[in-house]
Amino acid sequence: MSALADRLARKSLALLAKYGQAASLTRRTAGEYDVATSTRTSSSASYPVRVLVQSDSGQDKEGDSLQEGTAVRAARRKLLVGAHGLLVVPGPGDEVGPLEGRTWRVLAVDPPVQLGGTPILFTLRVASA
Repeated sequence: MSALADRLARKSLALLAKYGQAASLTRRTAGEYDVATSTRTSSSASYPVRVLVQSDSGQDKEGDSLQEGTAVRAARRKLLVGAHGLLVVPGPGDEVGPLEGRTWRVLAVDPPVQLGGTPILFTLRVASA
């Protein structure tokens, strides 16, 4: 990266460290089905993250907005997650928490904010799990 990009990346990560909250990004993976016990094994891995919580605007990429008088999206948030040191790229189905006393399920991930091709921030669209 260029010197300017490096400086901007350091500044954004410093702001995230100062104003963000500590949480965990959890990825669960389903294993093989065991016929003898009629269960599916699963495993999970958790990664520490720094998160800024934003309210969801009520409008998604398709242009559907929150209808007046409904609470369809009351339990949705937008999370800014620092990419520095994160070993995985967040994806739909992952969970982030605890934030606001709840665990949040990732519905969608916007393209990351990048400087010089290096991801700096991930924007996650989440719903209360």
